[in-house]
Amino acid sequence: MKTLNAKIIFFLCCSILFLACKKENKQQEANKLAAANKQLNANATANAVLASCCWIGTTNQANATMEAYDPVLTSWATPKWSFKPTTALGFNATSEIPLWGYVNDLKVRNNNHWGSGQVITAQAERLSVIAKYPGGQRIWATGFPADAGVHGMEILPDGNCVVAAAGTNSGTGGNYIRIYSSSQAAPNQYVNTIYPLKAAHQVLWDPVNNCLWAIGDSLKKYAYNTAASGGTVSNPKLSLITSYSLSSITPWGHDIAPYDGDTNKLLVTTNGGVYVFDKSAGAFIPNAITGAAQRTFVNSVSTLPGQNTMVQTYKDPGCPINGWCSTHVDFYNLTTGAFLYSRTVSSAGFYRGKSFDPNYL
Repeated sequence: MKTLNAKIIFFLCCSILFLACKKENKQQEANKLAAANKQLNANATANAVLASCCWIGTTNQANATMEAYDPVLTSWATPKWSFKPTTALGFNATSEIPLWGYVNDLKVRNNNHWGSGQVITAQAERLSVIAKYPGGQRIWATGFPADAGVHGMEILPDGNCVVAAAGTNSGTGGNYIRIYSSSQAAPNQYVNTIYPLKAAHQVLWDPVNNCLWAIGDSLKKYAYNTAASGGTVSNPKLSLITSYSLSSITPWGHDIAPYDGDTNKLLVTTNGGVYVFDKSAGAFIPNAITGAAQRTFVNSVSTLPGQNTMVQTYKDPGCPINGWCSTHVDFYNLTTGAFLYSRTVSSAGFYRGKSFDPNYL
């Protein structure tokens, strides 16, 4: 009888241990995302000093190069930092580098998934890239067909990423956002799911509300890897929370950005103007942007942290490169919309020029 009791006790102990381990494994993945998101909220990356909160990250389509400049300097003759893919940085000479063309979007983020402290997301024509910052060494890259029209890219706290593809003017290709398992080791780093969004132009991770914002013909808010979606870090999924119409402002969104000093607001640009969105109210604030800062065809918008300054690039008919870029980045008073100053590179074709800030929210 003692032997039987001992066996029963041993079996019960093993069962309890197994169930505890199973529960721990289920929570492990969620804990990883929570820890990574906490890192963003706390701005606790050890290398956070690497990227200046006051630099402006630009996409220069004249030379197909990502460039960062210091707005304090009146001369932008020499960038503080630059990036384009090369074989020396680990990019493939035949399947990746030839896809790099007109540069569209650049972000720097605190993310230690690959041990580098900070990374950039860089999107240029048919190639989207995650690379180490500031060195630019390749982490991940993927190509797109010519009609995808990818305009924006964002990295999530766990190392996965999302791109926004606008398609062509004739309506072909693109018109979606697409999430990738970029955090995973080869060969599992390209698992992806597509979500329709007409004329998708930009995506932005919101670490305060733990959600993803996307702009196209509407403003959309997505949850990431919820129990209902069945998403995991190796097979990531988005769930649409709410879709907000642009009918109260003007159509065709271009960019979204945090609003300095108020995590409940987003800056939004469309073909027709610059606007402020109230997250908790789920509505655009009437006449929030006035003065010279309220103008059409603004390709990018952002703010300089703690400086009450808005940064814009817009469709400048005087740009010698194409019909949608600019030779200058413009700065405005965030409160009044009054023009402050511009920084110009006469040979440039800036599509976007935004606050190059890893502690963006």
